[in-house]
Amino acid sequence: MFISHMVPYALHGGDPLVMFKINEFSDRIRSDFEKGGLFEGLIEKHLSSNDHHLKLFYKPNIAKAEREEQAAKKTLTALQ
Repeated sequence: MFISHMVPYALHGGDPLVMFKINEFSDRIRSDFEKGGLFEGLIEKHLSSNDHHLKLFYKPNIAKAEREEQAAKKTLTALQ
């Protein structure tokens, strides 16, 4: 299991032993948290200042509602 997690790092020029450095990562997070603004900075970086976005526009289809209602009536009639 460990080797399968190490392979991507080794193939792409990363440190394959990075997954064993959990104490270093937790110490860094702890010190950043104590300094203050850790979560605020992450929210600002990844959500507020993120230029990537997607807009969805929906257009209602009135005929679809009528088709679904007719299908439901047909099913109910068949069940009776």
